[in-house]
Amino acid sequence: MIEKTCNLWLERADYRCFLNSGATTGDGEAELETPSALEASKRFTGLALDLGRMLQSRGTHVHLVRPDLIAFPVKQFKWSKPDLKVIARSAQELTELVGDKTTLLPRPGCGQNELTWEEVSPVLASLPDNIIIVNQG
Repeated sequence: MIEKTCNLWLERADYRCFLNSGATTGDGEAELETPSALEASKRFTGLALDLGRMLQSRGTHVHLVRPDLIAFPVKQFKWSKPDLKVIARSAQELTELVGDKTTLLPRPGCGQNELTWEEVSPVLASLPDNIIIVNQG
């Protein structure tokens, strides 16, 4: 696992991940609440609806939402805390999806007074070096 302090959106990469809860609204849109998801929704038109459809049809899993943009779930349910089991499953799915492509992943489950990096980092320790954990400060 490699960690880097950088801007998720400015660093060169084949894929960028944004964090999500797997929750959808009554009208079928994904709830994009994390800082990385909010920024992604500003950059990619229709993201909430596209991810919402994927979540409803395929469940709370890693989804390639755009050619270079990946949704990485950290929670099983909207109102639950980030879950280390969900993060571990998402990390495995991400590894399988991206192969050896350079991928940026914000610290999953950290921030907003949720999990600490000390709790999450052991779950991600086996990630290959092409998946870079982004510490945005």
